[in-house]
Amino acid sequence: MIKCGVSEQIITPPLGNSIPGYFEDRKSTGIKDELFAKSLVIESEGVTLAFIAMDCIDLDSDIVKRIRDRVHQFSAIPQSSIMISASHTHTGPPVQSGFIDSRDEHYLSFMVQKAADAAILAFNSRREAKIGFGSGEESSIAFNRRFFLKDGSFATNPGILNPLIDRAAGPIDPEVAVIRIDDIEGNPLGVVTNYACHTDAVGGTEYSADYPGKLAAELKRLLGGQTASLFLMGASGNINHIDVSGRFPRVPNHYLTMGKILAGEVVKVREAIIPSEHVIPLAVKQTFFSVAHRKPSEQDVQAAHELLEAGTESLTEQLFAQKALEVVASEENHSEVELQVFRIGELAVVGLPCELFVEFGLEIKQKSPFKYTIINELCNGSATGYISTREAYEQGGYEPRITARSKLAVETGEQFVQFALKALHELI
Repeated sequence: MIKCGVSEQIITPPLGNSIPGYFEDRKSTGIKDELFAKSLVIESEGVTLAFIAMDCIDLDSDIVKRIRDRVHQFSAIPQSSIMISASHTHTGPPVQSGFIDSRDEHYLSFMVQKAADAAILAFNSRREAKIGFGSGEESSIAFNRRFFLKDGSFATNPGILNPLIDRAAGPIDPEVAVIRIDDIEGNPLGVVTNYACHTDAVGGTEYSADYPGKLAAELKRLLGGQTASLFLMGASGNINHIDVSGRFPRVPNHYLTMGKILAGEVVKVREAIIPSEHVIPLAVKQTFFSVAHRKPSEQDVQAAHELLEAGTESLTEQLFAQKALEVVASEENHSEVELQVFRIGELAVVGLPCELFVEFGLEIKQKSPFKYTIINELCNGSATGYISTREAYEQGGYEPRITARSKLAVETGEQFVQFALKALHELI
């Protein structure tokens, strides 16, 4: 038989904490909607897998280890069978030291406990269940944010109706992957949604889970308040919600529109899924490998020094210069990366760190031996920053710039694809 359990724990911090994600220190002043750590535990034939999906911008490896250790202590689920991911909301808790040091250790202790408790409670509440998988498409709310301009230059987010825009530099991934979990009587227990679009549609100084929060609210309204909605972020390093054509203008509370549109497709896909109570194979593959760091060129180092000495550039440019020099001063020259793959019957979930360009996610899914493949980025905290294509590093723009949190080598994305496909084929 299959057994499943779900749990949702609120992790909203007190007001006054910093909100990471931008180039200034934003102190929280309110709550648009609560932030959660949510968990799904699946058991079949003596194998147990646990998902923990968290409303935060990213996770570092020390946080992941502390959560895994606590879950294992109280449930005996192996640490290697616990997949922990961030939704990447830019209106979330103080978990990260990036351009602005917003990490709060007191809050992190609370968050670690609540995230682990979500998985422990899901484990303790597991019962006979049915599970099924499906896939739909939503292409109206996500856009590639990198553009070739008519003057021969290149830009990330060049602005709505910018007359210099020529064409987008890459695709999107419109797939909406859905996991349906019901109890044995057919009542909804949970829904897992996988979609690729930056969660940065809110802004301001109020906590919000962004469009995945509205998605969850809509699913609860339609399926019942007991339904847990876990959101797994697809490969969206170069994908966001801004329609530069102006056909889908940015308006206040646009995230609510996005959540409702996505919920419509999720419900459509879910209702077409026929969940099964039959035993399915569960398996996990965890791989660790080394990835080299990039270093700024001598020319870039000199330019950074000159920019900081002049002090005339914007705060953003000064921060980039400071972070580039931090990379130069660092003695670290590589990172140990964790790649984790779950098999759930005919579906595979590939857990990768960092903000992955959509091209890599599409390649993994296209070449995967599984009927359904989910890319779960910002997963397990082993590395941070953008993973761009080789072409993007040559083109420039926002994402390829080197900082202390975004410094992995040019070939990293190709390594991710290689190791992911190897792991997927080993689980067949």
